[in-house]
Amino acid sequence: MTTHPTEQSAPADDTPVAFYDHLLPGIEAGRYRITVDQRLPAEQLPGARLDPVEQIVDVRAAQFRLDPSWVHAVYPAAHSQGPFHGLLPHITLNPTALPWEREPFTGGVQNPARAPWPALLLFGEGELPGDPNALGTTTSLTVRALLDGDAAVSGPALDRDTVGAAQLDTSCQVVDVPGELLAQLLPQPSDLAFLAHVRTGGEDAAPVEGRDSRPGQDAHAVITTARFPGAGRGRYVAHLVSLEGHAPPGPQADSKPVRLVSLHSWTFTSCPESGDGFGRLAGRFVPGNGEHSAAPLRPAPAANSGLPEELGTLLEQGMVPMTHITESGERALAWYSGPFLPRVAPGLPRPADGHFPDADGLLLHEPHTGTFATGYACAWNVGRALALADPGFATTLVRLRHQGRLRRATDRQYATYRRQLFLSAPSAGPVPRTAARAVAPTPREQFEELLRGDALDALASTLGIPEDDEPRPRTVRAAPTAYRLDAPKRSSAPRSASPDAREAAAWLAKLRTLSGVPFDCLVPDQRMLPPESLRLFHVDRGWLDALLDGARSLDRHPGADATTDAELDDLLDGQGPVPAAGLLLRSALVPGWPTLRVEARAASGTTPVEVIRREALGADVLLMLFDRVPDRLTISEPHQGLHFGVDHEGNVALRSLTPGEVGRPLGRSVPVGADPALTVTTPVGARVLDVGRLAARLAEDVKPGSPLSPAEFAVQLVRAPEQLTLTFEGTTR
Repeated sequence: MTTHPTEQSAPADDTPVAFYDHLLPGIEAGRYRITVDQRLPAEQLPGARLDPVEQIVDVRAAQFRLDPSWVHAVYPAAHSQGPFHGLLPHITLNPTALPWEREPFTGGVQNPARAPWPALLLFGEGELPGDPNALGTTTSLTVRALLDGDAAVSGPALDRDTVGAAQLDTSCQVVDVPGELLAQLLPQPSDLAFLAHVRTGGEDAAPVEGRDSRPGQDAHAVITTARFPGAGRGRYVAHLVSLEGHAPPGPQADSKPVRLVSLHSWTFTSCPESGDGFGRLAGRFVPGNGEHSAAPLRPAPAANSGLPEELGTLLEQGMVPMTHITESGERALAWYSGPFLPRVAPGLPRPADGHFPDADGLLLHEPHTGTFATGYACAWNVGRALALADPGFATTLVRLRHQGRLRRATDRQYATYRRQLFLSAPSAGPVPRTAARAVAPTPREQFEELLRGDALDALASTLGIPEDDEPRPRTVRAAPTAYRLDAPKRSSAPRSASPDAREAAAWLAKLRTLSGVPFDCLVPDQRMLPPESLRLFHVDRGWLDALLDGARSLDRHPGADATTDAELDDLLDGQGPVPAAGLLLRSALVPGWPTLRVEARAASGTTPVEVIRREALGADVLLMLFDRVPDRLTISEPHQGLHFGVDHEGNVALRSLTPGEVGRPLGRSVPVGADPALTVTTPVGARVLDVGRLAARLAEDVKPGSPLSPAEFAVQLVRAPEQLTLTFEGTTR
């Protein structure tokens, strides 16, 4: 494969996403008193008035902790580092109505704008007394201890009766925030509504039939912080905290620390000058960046090594020199190639029965160097070792082979009985009574007597005599093993597959995607996949066949197990496509963006390529296998994690709010970073967005005369995910 010039990192705005102000629950969490009072029109009648009936109903919702599975995504990713100083960290939640199921602050604070009860707060190093290094350290308390309060801190004022008795002894995580710091970081109650919204669509969205104007099953709640990470390098911790039961902080706030319930937290590091942002990391794969550029997976010869031409050719073909220990214990040079090659591998000749019985037949001679090529033999041995290491599969395969041999023996015995039955000559006629023996006839004699009548013709028409069951003379001769490039002929006789056969075929199909194969067998030299690199490859079908032959070699007899082998072959043909190509990505993109979007296309970018396997093989290595060779590859940030913030110049790019054109760039922007009225620097040095003023300022440009809603405010702050497109063409042999 050869790489071609690529498109630079650019916004990817083609994913349909819709924003909503909120998704209000049918009823908020809390305790309710239901009173039923029935009165009849004729009050003078006896029993016209009934005593009222009351019922106390508790509506439960998340309050002191969140199920970890409810957190859909966070940005920046946990433990990541990069230039995040222009972005507003946010969290995406699966329960869409969760932020509006309760009321923030105490009951005396009005909430006409429907502000959410949780808020996302960002703290830097040295700001939290209990977590000076911003490592996400929290204190674990029981709900009972939290409600009992502590004289040294200001905790939430919640009614104990509204909390279930079983919940009082459960644990929750809390952080103590200095009152002055909280007053600087937390927006006003009326501004909190702009920091939460509902989003539908995106890369992770499932299509919803009959979608209406309200959010569907693919909706997520998004909560954003109002604080930017600092311009210098530093670690930050983000806490999703509960505001329920607290008083709004202000200049008159108590000097005591405020104890907040931390529903979820994560840490990241902002490095404005680092190369760990998505655009910079992905930009390394463009041509001209040396070993970082996207290229075929092959061992590269050392510069000025002076290798002979034939050795350089072998390296170009993906062969790696290795030490080979022969059966006699001698050490020799050999060449190894794994399943990933920078070229299309030639077809591997196979035995007439279609399967290699051992690894010796897969040791190929390399004529240019007079050495062996051990790749296929290694694949056979790896497959056998993996099969032996899995007792479940080994037991299933051996049992399947024994069942097949039993069926074969039964069929042969049945054929023998039929030959004896139809090819034996019956007696000339009935035995005279006078010649009958005095003893009772044997069962065989009774059966022969029955066949002398019309029963023989009836049985012959029913059972028949197969032509291939006729007795023939058999000659045994020694013959050399025959090899063929095409697959062996499958059995045409339909037979329902047994559970053991289906289980064994499913295991082999998973092995065919190289699941469980050691990484050293895939990439034999670490220099083939240097840090921050993208490597593409063809998959050697012969290597996969040798791998499966080794796994199927357990208790295999070529002659006796032909039917079982044919049954497994038929089932494997229906187990999905065989990998034909793929990529290996070794980059900080893998841990930093766990849901990184990689899209492959063929036919000049018009046909999607099916992804057969996608798996992280290590902390920073991603493997993807395709059903065909792609000619275009697009790497982009996860579309479900739309970013919010300002561009590299500190501006908010304005977007249209006109129906049918929502989100279209208007070509103008509002300077936010340079306006001290919109971005406030607090006494502790935090850059905090004045949400209310910014919303009013944006409304003047995109919606004159009307205020912005939370959804419209989110549209203006969106920074679309970046993407990088690579194009490839050609193959080398």
